[in-house]
Amino acid sequence: MGRVVAKRTPGDVVPEEIEGSFLRLPTREDNELFESNREFAGQVLDHCKKRIQVRNLDMRLTDCEVQLDRNRIRIFFTADQRTDFRGLVRDMASTFRARIEMRQIGVRDDAKHKDGVGICGRRLCCAGFLDDFKSVTLKSVRDQGLSPNPTKVSGACSRLMCCLEYETELYRRAAKTFPREGSRLKLAGEQVLVKKCDIFLDNVHLLTEDNREEIIHIEEFHRRRTMPQDAIPEPPRRKEPAREPVPPKIQEETKAGDEKKPSKKKGKGRRRHRRKKSSSTERKS
Repeated sequence: MGRVVAKRTPGDVVPEEIEGSFLRLPTREDNELFESNREFAGQVLDHCKKRIQVRNLDMRLTDCEVQLDRNRIRIFFTADQRTDFRGLVRDMASTFRARIEMRQIGVRDDAKHKDGVGICGRRLCCAGFLDDFKSVTLKSVRDQGLSPNPTKVSGACSRLMCCLEYETELYRRAAKTFPREGSRLKLAGEQVLVKKCDIFLDNVHLLTEDNREEIIHIEEFHRRRTMPQDAIPEPPRRKEPAREPVPPKIQEETKAGDEKKPSKKKGKGRRRHRRKKSSSTERKS
């Protein structure tokens, strides 16, 4: 039995091959049998756990699916390495008189079967809408400028979260378009410091030489950066304050004072040098 999880709109892309086929709507008896099979699946898992302990197998059970007529039972488990479960299958088949399938899955599929809530507060992506798992590496974490702390970037499966791959391409394109934070550049003939980059609003925060912060769009940033030298406007010159005119009386007094000052006599240094030289020669004699 299956259940409808979503409806396709006319604009959705329909896959070429659709797995399974729609037979009919379930009857009341089918629904009752389906509910009883869910309880039966719990009994199957409990018995399987006991047989695993008896046979001392290194495997962890995840989920169990029971066919509607109970002719086939499918058991999912995880293990660190390949496990020989042929004896376990014989024990289960002799107990429940059905065909037993044991499927070893990965830790991501294990989280998908168990379902749960992520650190974002929403349902796990793998259990909600993901059909396949893409490889997520630490390079995606570094490209987004996140801390490689396992508690922050790991999901319920103890692997890197699948959502890290959603915005990786956006950050990689932004790394080619936006300047690096903390770098010094020449923009329209002026040295500026890149203080911050906002890739979601396409803005760049700059700090000019006179400690003035300016926010410009990324297109304006590249326009100023590629601006030719002839098109750069010259900075406005500072006007010097006008000097107050000196009254004529003060000018005459300063000239008279300059004339009264005695001129320095020349040759004093030479005379002293000669006297010292003559006294030193007398002492030697």
